[in-house]
Amino acid sequence: MSLFSPINVVGMVLFAVALGWRIYQIKRTPRSLPAWAVMITIACFLGSFLTQQKVVDDWIDGFAGNGVSRLVSNVVLTTGLCALLIFFLGSALGPQRYRRVAVELIPLGAVLVLLTVSLAAMPAEIRGQSLNKDNVHIASFAVFYLGAGLYMFYGLVACFRWMLRYQRTADRNLSVGLRIAGAGMASLALGAGVRALYIIIAWVFGPTVQILLTLGIILVIVGALLFLSGITYPGVRARIDALRRRRSHRIQYERLSPLWTVLVEAYPNIVLNSGPRPRGAHRRFYRRVIEIRDGLVQLSPYLEGDLTTLATANPDGAAAELRSALARHASGEETDHRAHLVLPGGGDIETDVQPLLALSAALRS
Repeated sequence: MSLFSPINVVGMVLFAVALGWRIYQIKRTPRSLPAWAVMITIACFLGSFLTQQKVVDDWIDGFAGNGVSRLVSNVVLTTGLCALLIFFLGSALGPQRYRRVAVELIPLGAVLVLLTVSLAAMPAEIRGQSLNKDNVHIASFAVFYLGAGLYMFYGLVACFRWMLRYQRTADRNLSVGLRIAGAGMASLALGAGVRALYIIIAWVFGPTVQILLTLGIILVIVGALLFLSGITYPGVRARIDALRRRRSHRIQYERLSPLWTVLVEAYPNIVLNSGPRPRGAHRRFYRRVIEIRDGLVQLSPYLEGDLTTLATANPDGAAAELRSALARHASGEETDHRAHLVLPGGGDIETDVQPLLALSAALRS
């Protein structure tokens, strides 16, 4: 299969998105053990993915010796799986996590030693070969793939169990991503188990059941794509939500313009003096809402009722009330100068801005 085949391109894009998002998260929380663990997981899985491509495999073997690419691929894959398990442990165990993490390094170290020793014991001519019916009966070759496969099965099952536990406390986007990744892990674990069964049957009993090896490969490919999609989903969805929110704030900023304009004409001092015009859509939106609030508070002695409540029920009536209050202010009419509550306070600015949008739309019309 070519390095740039459709499946490989999809895999590399998913890896790039996931790794880029995790690097961004590391910059925000550089001392977070779970964040580092996930980044190492993705980097290791990417390394294993690349070393399994023929052009990379041939280059490594040509540079370091026959079979080294297979060793590197399995080492980074098992290390990445251990890092993923550490992520769940670090997220769920609290202060006890470091001792539990140290315990998980023991089986990882054992399988890395097993892989290295079994590769060194292989006949040189078969070290770079894939698992097949001709070499599965050679003890050192079978031990190499069986050791890696059994550790993969153990690690994936453990991660799947922790994922189910972690999912209960995750937010919606992360929960969806974990379900997708969990399905991928189940497929990967089943693939590893099927391949291990293929090796055991051939090595111990003699016959090679080719369908098991083929099924294992299919399950691993499907599982890898699902897993990558799952760990990428929360970051991609968060980015989409952020873009949608930015677009909404940009539109609302423009829709508030009529209300903001009449208030600034009456009270020029409400315009915040914070240097250059803020660049981000969110900052411009929040600034405009704050300035409108300040203007309505200053105008409130001239208002006869709750303007924002009226704006929700009768926007045109609220607009007429606002114009009347602005006219009394412009004429210099005396008031008690006591400011009144303008916005009811819905708990967040997104709720508070709704009556202001209705009032501004009535002013525009």
